[in-house]
Amino acid sequence: MQKIYKLFLLIIFLGVISLFVKGYLYKSEIEDNKRETICKFVYCKKAPKTTRSYFKYYVNNKSYSNSYGNCPENCEEKINKFYIMNYSKIDPNKILVDFSKEIKDTVKILNAGFYSKDLK
Repeated sequence: MQKIYKLFLLIIFLGVISLFVKGYLYKSEIEDNKRETICKFVYCKKAPKTTRSYFKYYVNNKSYSNSYGNCPENCEEKINKFYIMNYSKIDPNKILVDFSKEIKDTVKILNAGFYSKDLK
């Protein structure tokens, strides 16, 4: 019984360590292969104990819809607004969004691949 308990604790410990390593490698890949663009915050999915942010963006004229992290505070006010986003040039699905850098310049938004209908 004692061996099962120790094995169980070891498995939990390794699981927690792997989550930290995965997060570090995710951010590290973006930092090592960083590209910057503009994304549109389109939706906040709320679950009982968590939230998830969804974004739309363009890379090389290809449209992407992706989720990243938890929704920011006052997310209702931020939906359908544009923000600076970093992504990995190796895998454009790996993104980091900076909610502190809202983009309001229409020319920059259009140059990032969005259409005038997206500005509404």
